[in-house]
Amino acid sequence: MTLRVSVSCLALIVVFEACHGATTDPVPVTGDDFAALRVGGPEAFPLGGVVGVSLLTVDADSRCPRMVQCVRLGDADITIGYRFGMGPTVPLRLRWGAPPSDTLVGSVRMVFDSLTPWPLVPGPLLAQDRYVAWLSFRRVR
Repeated sequence: MTLRVSVSCLALIVVFEACHGATTDPVPVTGDDFAALRVGGPEAFPLGGVVGVSLLTVDADSRCPRMVQCVRLGDADITIGYRFGMGPTVPLRLRWGAPPSDTLVGSVRMVFDSLTPWPLVPGPLLAQDRYVAWLSFRRVR
């Protein structure tokens, strides 16, 4: 008997573990309609390679730490790079927790869904390579 696990289920497991205090960092994965990107990590080509997407930087992270009671959840800013084919990489800033959390690039809607790990205590940004930005993609006609 062969056990088959879909990529989407695997991604949900990784997200669940990341959101519930897993002791190890989530492993970036890419599916047809989502990507988990790290700064300096590989470029993702969701939706059959129409657009290449990479995480350039995590610019700000003011999300409410787990060990603090906050009035609001806060937000996080990232800069992604996107390109068509072999064209130049174009930087684009997205924000979680406030607009703009999504954008339309060509016929692809990109949504900045989350950033892991969640801060435990107030403080400065983590090392850039610790963050994983989770984006989802949908073709728009």
